[in-house]
Amino acid sequence: MVDFTTQTARSGAVGTLLTNVLAGGARKREGQSFDLQAARRQSLKQNKYFGTPRGVQVTDEIIAGVPVVRFSSGNAHRGTVLTFHGGAYVLGSARLFSIQAWKNGGPDVVSVDYRLAPEHPFPAAQNDALAVYRELLSTVGADRIVVTGDSAGGGLALTLLQAVAAEQLPMPAALIAVFPWADLSLSGESSTTNNGRDILVRSEVEISARWYAGDRELDDPAVSPLFGSFRGFPRTYIPIGSRDLILDDARRVAAKMESEGVDVQLDIFDGAPHGFNAVPFKGSRQCNARARAIIDEKLPPKRP
Repeated sequence: MVDFTTQTARSGAVGTLLTNVLAGGARKREGQSFDLQAARRQSLKQNKYFGTPRGVQVTDEIIAGVPVVRFSSGNAHRGTVLTFHGGAYVLGSARLFSIQAWKNGGPDVVSVDYRLAPEHPFPAAQNDALAVYRELLSTVGADRIVVTGDSAGGGLALTLLQAVAAEQLPMPAALIAVFPWADLSLSGESSTTNNGRDILVRSEVEISARWYAGDRELDDPAVSPLFGSFRGFPRTYIPIGSRDLILDDARRVAAKMESEGVDVQLDIFDGAPHGFNAVPFKGSRQCNARARAIIDEKLPPKRP
C-alpha cells in the first residue's frame, strides 16, 4: 500500500496542506457553518501552488459565449483537451491548472469557466459545457477532443457526454473522469465511512449539492450522472483514492459503464484522498502517467 501521508509530508506546500487536513482538519470542519465566500477566496489562493508549465501560453477566450482559458504550447494541431475544474460546482477557477496529466508539448487545453452555483444553479454549468463542446466539434472535430474533469468537473464531464448521446452528437475520442462526483445524493457507503478520513467533508458537500441542483431531486440523472446511461461512451479512465468521500461514485460509475459495454478502466489508489493527483507521490505519478498515455494515444504528436 502507498503511504500517502508519509510521502506528501515531504512534497512541499500542497503536501503539507493535505497532510494537515487528513490529520484532523476535515473532522474539525464537520458540523460547522460553510462560509462560501471564504472557501472561494481560499480556492483562488491555490493558483500559487499549481504553476503553469514553462513555455505555455495562457490566454482568456470566449467560445460560444462562454469564458474559457486556453493553455497552449504551440501544438494545437494535435487537438484539444477540454477540461472542467472541480470545486463542488460552487467554487474553483478555469485558471487553476489542474491537468497534471498534461505536459508541455501536449495538445491545447481549453478549461471552461462555467457558471457556478448558488448564483447559477442547474442547468447553467451543463449548458456552458455543451455550448463549448458544440463549438469545438465544428472547429476541431470529435476525434481530436479528449474530455477531462476533476471532482465536480468529472461529474460535469459525465453529464456532458450523456447530453451528447441524447442529442446524437459525435462522441469525443476519450473521457478522463478524475475522482468524479457522480451522485449528488451521496448514497454511496464511502460518503459515510470515509467522512473524517478525506479532505472532503460530507456536510459541506451536501450544501453544495443542494445549491447546484436547485429544484431538482439530488438523484435526478440530470444532476447525478450515476443514475443515467453511459451507453455509447468512448474509452474512459477513472482514477480515485481509497480515502475519497466519493469513492463509491467512481466504483458504481465504472461498474455501470462496464455493464453497458464501455471500455472503462478504474484505478483505486490506496491511502489517497480526494485531490491526490495534484501532490507528488507514487500514486499521483502513476495516475497522471496513465491519463497522459491516453491523451498521447488519442491525440498523437504526429497524426498518420
